[in-house]
Amino acid sequence: MLALTGELGVGKTLLTRGIALGLGIPADQVNSPTYTLIQAYDSPIPIIHVDLYRLKHPSAIVQLGLEDYFTAKNIVIIEWADRFIPVLPPDYLEIHLEHGNTETTRDMTIRATGPRSLAIVSAIRGNLG
Repeated sequence: MLALTGELGVGKTLLTRGIALGLGIPADQVNSPTYTLIQAYDSPIPIIHVDLYRLKHPSAIVQLGLEDYFTAKNIVIIEWADRFIPVLPPDYLEIHLEHGNTETTRDMTIRATGPRSLAIVSAIRGNLG
């Protein structure tokens, strides 16, 4: 579960395209599901791409059936996840994006919220060092 946060235009959908491309999904097939709210992509591990920008109340998430996707079988990527943190499962990886020093750079902060996401952060740190 990836909870993407950051202001409009910071690159949440672009990051999702990169993840999808890494799993064999052509980048041009991945668009922000702002109006459809949920978009599923077939890959070795299915990607469920969610955009919560237009939702006003947490009950809308229940009506969408979003919680049905919260399984180890899926990669769930949620844009604007910070709008409904209480509805998310307890263990997810938060990726906060901010505009960098130039138009083409971004700063990324990654935060784990549970043991599984902490293991992912530890693996990332291990690969960087």
